[in-house]
Amino acid sequence: MISFLQISVSLIFFANKVAVLVEKKVGWIFGVIAALLAFFYFYLLGMYIYTVLELGLIVLMGYGFFKKQKKNPQVEVMIRVVLAVVMLTLALFAFNGLITIVELVSSLGLLWGTYYLTHEKIRAGWLLYVVGHTTAAYLGINKDQMFFADFQIASAIVSLVGMVKR
Repeated sequence: MISFLQISVSLIFFANKVAVLVEKKVGWIFGVIAALLAFFYFYLLGMYIYTVLELGLIVLMGYGFFKKQKKNPQVEVMIRVVLAVVMLTLALFAFNGLITIVELVSSLGLLWGTYYLTHEKIRAGWLLYVVGHTTAAYLGINKDQMFFADFQIASAIVSLVGMVKR
């Protein structure tokens, strides 16, 4: 089951990055699907901070798909509440020694990278994705999840292109 999830999560999240890079709205749906699968993948690996992170990413990726040109203030409040809950959870894990600094940096990069991309702060979003995916690759290697790690590196490269493109 973990092998299936590793391959599915890696490929779908990579498709998410490429589609978002070329400004295809379907990329955000790929992100929702990948985050749903990743929730179970990281849970089975015992990487609980990523399990929490995926819940935030599901919301942000869904927002990326459904958002309109004119922002809805109530939706923006909901997004900020979700971010606050995920950030509070990250802080609790960090202060209780339940995650490493690498996991914290990776989580922050992926969470805020997604937020910035959905809020038209493109260069900052891609930069944070470079950081998040690079550190996630390191974590994947440490968990012997080489396929996942390889696609994290590929996603970091796509993110570099996104930074330069803008």
